[in-house]
Formats: sequence, C-alpha cells, structure tokens
Amino acid sequence: MPGASSQPPRNVELDSARGSFRDALGALGNLAQLVGSVKVGSKAISGVLPDVLASCGSMRQAASELFGALEGWPSVRLARDELQTFVTLRIDELERELEAFVQESLRTAERLDLDRLLGRVSRELDAAYALMDLLEVSVHEPKVVLNVPELLRRRLADPPSGRRPQRLFTARLVMRHQIGDGAIKPRALAAFVSTEAERLTEEGGEAALIVSCLGGELGLEITLEPVTEGRVLSVWAYGSIEPTLACLDGTAALLGVKIERRERSTLLRIATHPELV
Repeated sequence: MPGASSQPPRNVELDSARGSFRDALGALGNLAQLVGSVKVGSKAISGVLPDVLASCGSMRQAASELFGALEGWPSVRLARDELQTFVTLRIDELERELEAFVQESLRTAERLDLDRLLGRVSRELDAAYALMDLLEVSVHEPKVVLNVPELLRRRLADPPSGRRPQRLFTARLVMRHQIGDGAIKPRALAAFVSTEAERLTEEGGEAALIVSCLGGELGLEITLEPVTEGRVLSVWAYGSIEPTLACLDGTAALLGVKIERRERSTLLRIATHPELV
C-alpha cells in the first residue's frame, strides 16, 4: 500500500474535542508565561484568571470525549484509564486552585504560588496531551510501507505540530545494517521511539538509536552508552509523567513492538519483516 495515507480517519466530533483541549492548554500556557514575567503586572493577570478558570470545564469535557473514543481497544485500556485519571486530577486541581486565586489579591507571595502551580500543571498537561495523541494515533493510524531508518531521520527532527515541547535533546542514529522497507504506523512509531528515548534521557545524556536486522524483526536499541558514529538528530521532548510507561506498554502491541528494558538501554523488536539490502 505505498500510496496509502498514514493519517487516521477524520471524526468531526473528536476534531472539535481535540481543538477545545488544545485551546484550553494554550490559554493555560499563556497564563503561566504571563505570571512568570516581571513585565506583567498582577492587575493584568487577575483580569485573565477568570477566563482560564472558565476553560477548565471545556477541557474536562474534551478530555472525556477523547478518552471515550479509546474504549473499544483493550490493549490500551490500562494506559487510557491511568492517563485519564492523571488528566482529570490535574484539571480538578487547577480549577480548585484558580477559584481560590480569583477571590484574593495577587500579592508577591500569592503570585509566586500561582507561578509554581501554573508552571507544573501546564507542563504535566502538555505531556499528557502528547501521550493522548500517541494512544489515539496508535489505535487509528493505518500501516504503510516505509523505510524505518529514513522515517526516524525525518520524523524525529520534525517541528512540533499542535503540541508544546518542553526541551530538545540529541540522539545519534546508527545503522548496523542497511534495512529494507516494512509495514509500519509511521507517525505512531516515531512518537513511540522519541517518547522512550526521552524517558531514558530524563537525567541527561545523549541517546543512541542503533538499528539492526534481527531475523524477521527490526532491532532498534535506544541506549545511553557512548557512541561516536552515526547521524546526530535533534529530538523534541514533551515531558515524562507517571502514565508514560503504561502508555508505551499499551501501544506496543498495536505497533508490533516488543520491549526489552535494561538499566541504561531499551531494545525494541519491531515486527516489520525487514530485509537486508
């Protein structure tokens, strides 16, 4: 199916929910930046708080619809439930705290408290949205025949689209064999690899992505061990949170990926039926 699109099927209701969630995230992120800026007065911030508070309800409803669309997929049920609980708790906390801040003057101490709250919750919900996207795309994206190393070269360095990254890290793509094309879910697989690499590099360091052919499987080792060869890629990171591992494990079967985790590396066995070329 070389000519097939890798885009998931369109759903107007889910597109609307996704847009509402992103809009609320954007408003939250903008408020976090305002509160953290010494150039913005507390009076201006107080004028924006009610709008962000009002968006919590639409964010909660949008999240419920997006998670509800994953109910028919048993392989991601545990991941979906864990991530939904995480998101709901953060929205509830944000709403509760903003209700209190709206009622009081933003003196220095209160503004510092608000800054810490918004910075943390905004980062956590941004990371959660990236995982929501991973779950959805893993479920709905059709497989197409592509070259995995070439996909990683292109996709991992792509600028963010509809998501807000938290940092940029580097990874080296190393080829042990020349790999032929295979049937994969391209967007989902690239997001999966970058999320696992981000998880490994949380404490710093450069990741190496070592590609090899393991019989009928493609081997992709993500390791923190020093590697000097290969092509250096800049990879966007969206944040690792408590449900990250569950989401990676839940989507692995949908992508044809077996995971072998070690202390400083992860081996992914990807069922693409690659051929040496």
